[in-house]
Amino acid sequence: MTVDTPDRIPDRTEAPKRLETLSPSRAGDFKLCPQLFKYKAIDKIEVPPTVHQARGTTAHLALQRLFDDPAAERTPERLFDLFRQAWIELREVEFPDMFESQEEERAWGVDSLNVLANYFGTEDPSTIEPAARELDMLQDLGDMTIRGILDRLDESAEGLVVTDYKTGKAPPERYAIPAFFALKIYALLIRQRTGQTPVRLRLIYLNGPMVYEIPVNDQQLDAMERQLQALWSAINRALETGNFPTRPSRLCGWCSYQDICPAVNTDEARTPAETAATTAA
Repeated sequence: MTVDTPDRIPDRTEAPKRLETLSPSRAGDFKLCPQLFKYKAIDKIEVPPTVHQARGTTAHLALQRLFDDPAAERTPERLFDLFRQAWIELREVEFPDMFESQEEERAWGVDSLNVLANYFGTEDPSTIEPAARELDMLQDLGDMTIRGILDRLDESAEGLVVTDYKTGKAPPERYAIPAFFALKIYALLIRQRTGQTPVRLRLIYLNGPMVYEIPVNDQQLDAMERQLQALWSAINRALETGNFPTRPSRLCGWCSYQDICPAVNTDEARTPAETAATTAA
């Protein structure tokens, strides 16, 4: 899970006209649905954190700290201890009142450790010495500034590898390619900063577990830069006009803003199969 720093908008009394920074996740939001981007980046409408977000944030902190230990000590038991310590730190600050009872919290903790244990089925951390972890990226690309935090950067025999952890379930392989969108942006930032083009992008899904990898090259990153420039222009046009259209899809069912989105519960927000089922009923 790459972590994005908040997108910043100039502090003006009138409607914002330009973004100062854009994060990979918010770029992905605009590509998916401009209205979703508006709710998150412009209106900054907060939604209650979920147990899945709590698990992801805590697991990422534990995995980051695991590589502070000597290689021989990077064991499942040590990772579990780091998860427990991280949860104690985060619970009251970021996830207060998450659970109604100790029993509910304990059950979540057991499930979380079971998911975390899957990490050791994806790679052996004793053989890895990351070049960077939780790397704060702030990079200019033309007239835009991209900012986010990259989970991990590795140096392999072939070259640099960009790695991202996911605590959710892995999608079927045919649906995994869009998940690499943010990683391609981070690879572009790495190339801009270091002059080296990463050779591979890796998504480690702990709930499976499953590892998806794709190669990356300069041609792909050049295309990503052009796509980002187009998104940047579209975002600023939307800011100037105030027009952030909805883009209904089957993903609307997982959106946190269903209660206020004008596209939800309309026929255009449903798949053909869903519409047919509703009509038949």
